[in-house]
Amino acid sequence: MKSLFIFFAALLWAVFGFFSLPAKGQSLQKPLPYTLVFKLKPTASTALARASESNSVQKVLKKVSAQPAFQKFPANQANARSSAPKKTSIDLSLIYELHHSPTHSFEEIRKQLLATGQVEYVERLNHYEPLYQPNDPHADSVSGGQRLYLKKIMAYAAWDITKGDPEVVIGIIDTGARLTQEDLVNKVKVNEADPIDGIDNDGDGYIDNYRGWDVADNDNDPTADASGHGTSVAAVAVAEADNGKGIAGVGFNCKFLPIKAYPSVAGIGTFKGYEGIVYAADHGCKVINLSWGGAGYPSAFEQDIINYAALEKDVVLVAAAGNTNAELDFYPASYQNVVSVGGVTKNDVKHSNHTYSYAIDIAAQSSEVFSAYSSDDSSYGNNSGTSMASPIVAGAAALVRSHFKNLTALQVGELLRVTADDIYTIAANEPFKEKLGTGRLNVKRALTEVNAKSVRIQKWNLADQLALKPGDQLQLFATFQNFLAPLSALSVNLTTSSPYLQVERGTQTVGAMATLATASNTSSPFLLRVAPNTPPNTKVSIRFGFTDGTYTDYQYITLYLNSDYITTDVNHVLATVTSRGNVAYDGVNFLVGNGVKYKNSSLLLAEAGLLIGYSPTQVSDNVRNEKGVTDQDFYATSVFQRKFPSVHADFEAYSILEDSLNERKPLSVQIRQNVFAWAEAPHQDFVVLEYILTNRTAQRIEQAFAGIFADWDLVASGKNVTEWNNELQLGITRHVTDASIWAGVQLLSRKAPGFYAIDNTTSPANTINISDGFSTAEKYQALSGGVQREIAGNADTGKDVSFIISAPIKALAPEARDTVTFALVFGNSRSEILAHAQAATDKYRQMVERRITGLPTETATPSVSVFPNPTTGELFISLPAPLQNSVQSLQLIDAQGRVVFQLPAPITLNTPLNLSHLSAGVYFLKITTPSKLFTNRIVLTK
Repeated sequence: MKSLFIFFAALLWAVFGFFSLPAKGQSLQKPLPYTLVFKLKPTASTALARASESNSVQKVLKKVSAQPAFQKFPANQANARSSAPKKTSIDLSLIYELHHSPTHSFEEIRKQLLATGQVEYVERLNHYEPLYQPNDPHADSVSGGQRLYLKKIMAYAAWDITKGDPEVVIGIIDTGARLTQEDLVNKVKVNEADPIDGIDNDGDGYIDNYRGWDVADNDNDPTADASGHGTSVAAVAVAEADNGKGIAGVGFNCKFLPIKAYPSVAGIGTFKGYEGIVYAADHGCKVINLSWGGAGYPSAFEQDIINYAALEKDVVLVAAAGNTNAELDFYPASYQNVVSVGGVTKNDVKHSNHTYSYAIDIAAQSSEVFSAYSSDDSSYGNNSGTSMASPIVAGAAALVRSHFKNLTALQVGELLRVTADDIYTIAANEPFKEKLGTGRLNVKRALTEVNAKSVRIQKWNLADQLALKPGDQLQLFATFQNFLAPLSALSVNLTTSSPYLQVERGTQTVGAMATLATASNTSSPFLLRVAPNTPPNTKVSIRFGFTDGTYTDYQYITLYLNSDYITTDVNHVLATVTSRGNVAYDGVNFLVGNGVKYKNSSLLLAEAGLLIGYSPTQVSDNVRNEKGVTDQDFYATSVFQRKFPSVHADFEAYSILEDSLNERKPLSVQIRQNVFAWAEAPHQDFVVLEYILTNRTAQRIEQAFAGIFADWDLVASGKNVTEWNNELQLGITRHVTDASIWAGVQLLSRKAPGFYAIDNTTSPANTINISDGFSTAEKYQALSGGVQREIAGNADTGKDVSFIISAPIKALAPEARDTVTFALVFGNSRSEILAHAQAATDKYRQMVERRITGLPTETATPSVSVFPNPTTGELFISLPAPLQNSVQSLQLIDAQGRVVFQLPAPITLNTPLNLSHLSAGVYFLKITTPSKLFTNRIVLTK
């Protein structure tokens, strides 16, 4: 089973999962229309009625929905029927669901809720389909069917050890079940405390939940099962044995709780699988089976629910890994704390139509799985799909829980995983080595194997999470946990098959570990090096191999190298710029990028990006469009590269992007975007964005415009005002009552400016309205009309506002170029932002003049000498006599531009510098005097 919590892996999944598209034919996550879920921060009130501040959650909700948000898991239900002590602090009462008005977009509501500072996350709710099963009944249980998979997993021998405990209940969250089926009629775990009498006798918030619950329709009838899916799944796990009828479930005497998660009438009601998990966990289930899911991206809400069941309620969650012949992430199976079940044939060969990945924990038979049908009370036949493999493992988990009552849910999952039979000696499985889990389930081994061992990575992180660029050295820290038998001499070996990541230190000796003990490598991290030729967004798998005597095991994590965005980090402005021309985030994909912050502010920009407008029907950009999604007109031909040392700025980076629709557009340009920032006053409060535009077509571009769209959210998004300052060519956004932060975009090029202030929600008549989407014609209108609308937002109460600032591009012959430059400018008052805008103007024009004259801003000179170079740690610096008393600062900067060593003023160099505490690599010595800046390249070896 996957590790308890891998924060950075989850973060990378979230940030980069969109680069891998699901395979054709695979079930996908489907967002429910006009429905979202959000979680309040623990410090916020758990009752929305108390949130009465002017920028509160309640204010936002009343604006976007006529219906109040409701708690998905009220406290009286979340803690019902459970006496188990809490192991974590997962408070489901902080989670709310909202059905909002179609006139408000998800992105708009999300940014407004997050801007309150009271909300942890906002997500769409997903719908999942039950996994496909063919209708090909085959009732011959003598020559095929059930006996095949029961023999393979050694179930008959396992039943000689334990036949299971009726008090160990498996929650079957599915399409419902035919409860009169002859092999299920006596296997339902009934709730004697709440008989069917119209009263909530047990006080758990559910009336007459005597035999399960329908969470989709919110009633006590979990029987509707038109597809038969839930009936077949339940029978595989717990069909009654020794009754002379039908089949025997793997769980033998264990019972099941039917929980229907799909509405009875199509189009009325919604899928409630995760609500079903909470219900099952709160009502005593020790195992939960999830034979549904979809390919896609991880959800914080869904992982919260998984963690609640597994960690708070001590439930083994078992899920199907998917039915597409592709390597992909499939949820909920790929979440942490879930036993992910892949599919094999009766010959233990990887099924040709089923998913494979390093996230799979174990395999079971997924074709010719003989089970009950729902057509009547005594129908049976064969089914296929990981939907059937999953309840085989769930039944086995129930047997293990019955036999080893002292094991935690995570220990049970690990015991099943490490006692599986190796199937990789089969030639057909060799291409899928370690992508079908540890092997095929063997429940007898799980019940009898002495001294079973299991080590997992509990969490891991990088010393510098931004150090993923070509040439970077990565320091990787990990915490290991031993789940089963004590270890005497654990060693860990890190490897990767990727040519783009070299392992410089990959072996750790951990030593002895008691059961459930943890150990970390904080004093000696794994060291890796990103190859210089690493392509953009390269996915690499890293394998951790565990060894202790005869015990061997493995676990994989994933990194994405050479990401295609960069974040400034040298002054008061933290700003992400992507290789596709966006600022803050990747359009409306808020998972990609670090946003924009100023000093200690919260995130300030919901969305921003470059636009190139040629006509009312042709505008190129990667910002929102009239369909409510992001346009995809630019693509990167190179990811951002940071230049160091830079002769122009303390931070300089560049990338190249093209118009991806060039073949369909008569006009397009290639764009080199340069990003500059400075560390010293008075240049600490702005970031310069320079765009060099080249005509890549065979015809002359007579007229075009370049601009920046910026949707600001200062303090609270609905309380902002935008205005135009013509003298400094600066668009300013501020909060109507909180004067602590001012933000804007300035045109630095000596061109006629364009500016259009936009009211995002309710726009006055005859103005651009983007509440219904941002059309191509509206974008061009805002880009091309000069200074048109100078103010947006009510001066007294404010609004949610944005603007476009632009400039004309000169006429371009083929291969000719022009430059248009902007600056992101900030301040803590009106006077400050105006002063910083003037500083930005002066600095950029000085930089342009130095380019023209060839005069450098930094001078590398032999008058400052350093030795030895390369050095193993001791460094001597020789300064000419005129500089001895004028050095203002001395800094050592690493290849990512971070200061890793510095001397306080006044600078004296009577003794050598000791750099032995630093990692090997390339550094730059930066010496600043009143008149010059000297840099020297230093190579540190070990």
